[in-house]
Amino acid sequence: MSRILFLDNSIDDDVYQPLTYWEPLLLFPYDLFRVSAGQWPDGLDSYSHILIAGSTASVLDDTAWMQAEVDLIQKAVNKGKVILGSCFGHQIIARALFGMDAVRKREKPEIGWPDIQIVSSDSLFGQSGRTIHTFIFHYDEVCMVPEEKAAIIARSKECDILAFKVKDRPVWGIQPHFEMGIVQSLRYIDNVKGNQVPDRQIFFRSTQYMPKDSGWVIPLMKAFHETHPV
Repeated sequence: MSRILFLDNSIDDDVYQPLTYWEPLLLFPYDLFRVSAGQWPDGLDSYSHILIAGSTASVLDDTAWMQAEVDLIQKAVNKGKVILGSCFGHQIIARALFGMDAVRKREKPEIGWPDIQIVSSDSLFGQSGRTIHTFIFHYDEVCMVPEEKAAIIARSKECDILAFKVKDRPVWGIQPHFEMGIVQSLRYIDNVKGNQVPDRQIFFRSTQYMPKDSGWVIPLMKAFHETHPV
């Protein structure tokens, strides 16, 4: 039976509450555990799929709960679970599988709706050579993916690794917030403005930064649910 383990990485009073955005996109029954608050499943055998959500926390902080999540990810990968990590989830999968050096702090955050280039054909992202758009907001980034362990799927002008897939395993890391629509994203920007975050009005003043959303979250999540554990 298909069931999703939803790992909520939001911290206390976090302005980003991941289930708010992801719940309409979940097609299987799910169980939520707020791992940042010490909530953990008893085991992994009940789950076919795992969704690892974003957070305003930095994966570089290396807290006890992050170390425990790294251990869970490693066990889940070995069990062949279907895993999708978004934003912080993308980064902590890279840390768990490729080491701490796979993630770094950016000089400045990448915020907005850049051109996302699909550089490798993939079941979740379709054919390579296309450009899609969705919301991106991150201070940290995945900076290293060993080619013998994973394939880079997507990049932008400012970030070379926006998505990757682990070889021979149904495991993906994706940096963009496909789950957040344009209105939700603008509201989020407004709530966290400051600290290198521009005023949302900048995205209305220039066609270069105009919000664009390809709606790729639907085919992406359809493919995620249709993927079988190995």
